[in-house]
Amino acid sequence: NPFLTHPYQNVRDRLGSVMSNIYALDIQFPSGTGGALSPNISDLVSEVLPKLELMKVDPDPEIYNFHKNSKSVTEISQKSFEDICSKLDPELAMQVREQGLEHLKSIISQFPGGRIPSPGFVPPPQSLRVPSAETLQKIPPELQKMFGPGMLRMASSEMVNMMRPNAGPGGKTTTPRPEMSPPELLLPPQLLSAIHEVSLNTPQSGLLAEKWEERQSGVRLLQTVCKLVSGVLLRNWYTVKPELFKVLEMLALNESSELEPDLARDCNVALACLSTCIAPLHVLSTALTAVEHVSQSSSWKAKNAMLEFLQVHVFTNMASFHSQTEEAARVVNIVTRLIKDDRIEVREKAGKVLGGMLHCSFISEEVASKLLDQFKLEVSRKIKKKPKLNEDASLFQENKSKAILMRHSGVLGLSAFVLSCPYDIPPHLPDILMLLADHLHGPQPIPATVKNVFQEFKRTHQDNWAEHKQKLTEDQLATLTDLLVSPSYYA
Repeated sequence: NPFLTHPYQNVRDRLGSVMSNIYALDIQFPSGTGGALSPNISDLVSEVLPKLELMKVDPDPEIYNFHKNSKSVTEISQKSFEDICSKLDPELAMQVREQGLEHLKSIISQFPGGRIPSPGFVPPPQSLRVPSAETLQKIPPELQKMFGPGMLRMASSEMVNMMRPNAGPGGKTTTPRPEMSPPELLLPPQLLSAIHEVSLNTPQSGLLAEKWEERQSGVRLLQTVCKLVSGVLLRNWYTVKPELFKVLEMLALNESSELEPDLARDCNVALACLSTCIAPLHVLSTALTAVEHVSQSSSWKAKNAMLEFLQVHVFTNMASFHSQTEEAARVVNIVTRLIKDDRIEVREKAGKVLGGMLHCSFISEEVASKLLDQFKLEVSRKIKKKPKLNEDASLFQENKSKAILMRHSGVLGLSAFVLSCPYDIPPHLPDILMLLADHLHGPQPIPATVKNVFQEFKRTHQDNWAEHKQKLTEDQLATLTDLLVSPSYYA
């Protein structure tokens, strides 16, 4: 449907709302579907997925820079101006030359951002004023030849005065209008097409323009799909369809897009609706497969989005995951794998998610004990400070970076156990605190993580500290006091 990628956002929003009402009736009856005419959201998803493939990769900033700068008025040089005139009809070319390049620039500068409008530009409907018959009679004959009958009907007296700034009714000289309403300004279609043809006459510009249009078509389609997903999940008469998780990768990759803030907002809403839906048991596996796929993406922002999605999805479907131990184990594997990711942002986010799962007892005591031993082992591994004799310096630095990453992941894992106990001090917690204290002066970013976890520990335990400190030995209490209590100014 061409309206799925309509250039007007209000049209796409309305279409998404209408489609949500239609596919809200995609109900699976005990005897089967309602027939060939019954709405089926799986067919729609299968149809749009191939068109959304380009939204699975990060956008190329070059095409956005090209779109931002390629239509600037300042790029119309005198040579380009002559090339534009050579592509016009003789009569129109003569009039454009008489008015000059500066006058053409002044017209284009009235448009938003001083950018050349696309051929066929039509002002927004709310800003159009229908000209009266008297106004149409004042249009000079030479301008009537520039515009076709349809364009003439849309032309306003302000546009006429702009094209002929010193000519008034009856040929009398008048003072040009100082201000014009930019959306009401129109250029002759032939002149507008010539400007675009000249400005995009290089192979690189043509290729970038083609990529821009292709990208924008995908952006608009994904926005419509976001409206559909959020609308269906809020209005449907059934549980979430497994086919909706096929768009999870596109949503995660674009939910933090700085180049397309409107798309990022729509993806955030769709992800929020998808993460808070109650998933049937047979859908859990499909959802986790989609999450696992995105968690292996090359985009760290997509991984971060998946961790946030997974946390909400697990808490929403806690009972279902408790009844499906295999799916719960898959969740733990995803989080523990991402806590070792190359990007520190992903590791820190995975640590927070792991702490939340430990706090709500999503992870069993047996699995938690194995994880604790694993994290203790990772933080105990030594890091070489100097290369061996004749050892390659680059190889040594690479191995050192990997060792620091593994130790930091272990510190984050131990921090998750600390943050999972904000109201008490269980027997295993003092030893974890002492292990973390030993790494306060390690290589960055380990010390920053250790400081943050001790600050959080102090914040959550200071109200009942008189009771909590009874569970610590004198040595442990002295170590924590040195870390948590600032030295006196007069000491």
